[in-house]
Amino acid sequence: MYDNSVKLLEDQYLYDQFRPSYFQDALTCTTPLVLFIGPFSAGKTTFINYLLGGDYLFTGPEPTTSRFTCVCYGNEVQQISGHILSSSSDMPFRGLQRFGHEFLEGFSGFQCPADVLKSITLVDTPGVLETADVHSRSYDYIEAMRWFVEHADLVFVLFDPSKLDAGAELRSLFTSALKGAESRVRIVLNKADSVGHHELMKVHGALFWNLSNLITTSEPPRVYVSSFWSKAYKPDTNHLLFETEKQALLYDMLYAVPLEALDRKVANLLRRAQMALIHACVLGTARMKLPAFFGKTKGKVKAIENLSQIYQEIQGKYKLPVVNFPAESEYKNFLAAHDLYDFPKLDQLEKKSGLIRKVQDLIGVQIPGLLRSISHNTIADPRQNRILLTMLERQEKQAAQNATHVKTDQHKNFLFAQAVAHMGKGSANPSLGGEPETTTA
Repeated sequence: MYDNSVKLLEDQYLYDQFRPSYFQDALTCTTPLVLFIGPFSAGKTTFINYLLGGDYLFTGPEPTTSRFTCVCYGNEVQQISGHILSSSSDMPFRGLQRFGHEFLEGFSGFQCPADVLKSITLVDTPGVLETADVHSRSYDYIEAMRWFVEHADLVFVLFDPSKLDAGAELRSLFTSALKGAESRVRIVLNKADSVGHHELMKVHGALFWNLSNLITTSEPPRVYVSSFWSKAYKPDTNHLLFETEKQALLYDMLYAVPLEALDRKVANLLRRAQMALIHACVLGTARMKLPAFFGKTKGKVKAIENLSQIYQEIQGKYKLPVVNFPAESEYKNFLAAHDLYDFPKLDQLEKKSGLIRKVQDLIGVQIPGLLRSISHNTIADPRQNRILLTMLERQEKQAAQNATHVKTDQHKNFLFAQAVAHMGKGSANPSLGGEPETTTA
């Protein structure tokens, strides 16, 4: 659908140069991508090892992760070079080549036979640096993070209770790399058992205070509070809260995200098609207004100055939402580097190829039909998900070890208690909703 219409229209008007995003790579990703961000020693790698059920990635008391690591499923444990990953057409990482050799030297892949990787792909990232160290990067860290965020289905930002200060690089992450992706961001207050009850409340409040200056959305992201590793919690800490939060996070990552991944891909395709159509209409219409022989330079200047009128004309003719139109300054910068005469006139392009009609049909008919098809299909009931069951069983065992002075039953999250109890028995779970065997997407 994308290659046969949208991509062809983008190539005519260089949309990928107007807004580079490596959208085609995102379509090749078969499993949802989960990204882990945070300062050094916040527990990102330890968190991933916890999800994998073993110490596959190296961890230590000092900062140990200085590279991007993609963790995916494989029958055998294997390390993969970043150059190979970024060159493979089967992987969604070809767009990373633009960050250069220095970045690819610090990028690698890791395969292991962990069941959780059958449903999701994990990406570990270098720790966020303090102000004094940001110049030690040999590549554009913020732009690289932005690439991963654009391709991620879920982004976890981890914090250590003892390191809540927001440095310059962390601020840049929120204002640049994470901007526009707030709905996919989850905050994790890790190592929560390292502080007592009352201190944890103060830390939680301080974290929200710091985030309030970084997140501009009206609704704050979900914050999970726990200690994400396989060791027992420290005594005299809120074990019940930690277990509840940990199981809620597992539900979010192992069930909700894979369920929403296909919907998100289709929605992204719809958004991309709309933006490509707007871009083609703007440049194609502006090209139609240029003189054929005399006064070409003045004509280009006038076309750029009259972009607002072109916007109104296109909006009325093609019924495109004005809120999706790029800022005029973006086109002024783009046309400063590209000659408007190099682009085809919109009416001539449509007469020759019919691409505008094809993309309109994709937006108005094909994609809505695809969304309806997805909504009427059934997916496996999460209670029958063997990977989720395995994770929850391991979680139950750890809860039993931690519950030295708290009843075991109190550690079961209400979202999962009945699901675990009735797993494989075919009884409906009122907390999750739906029928015993299938759930409507």
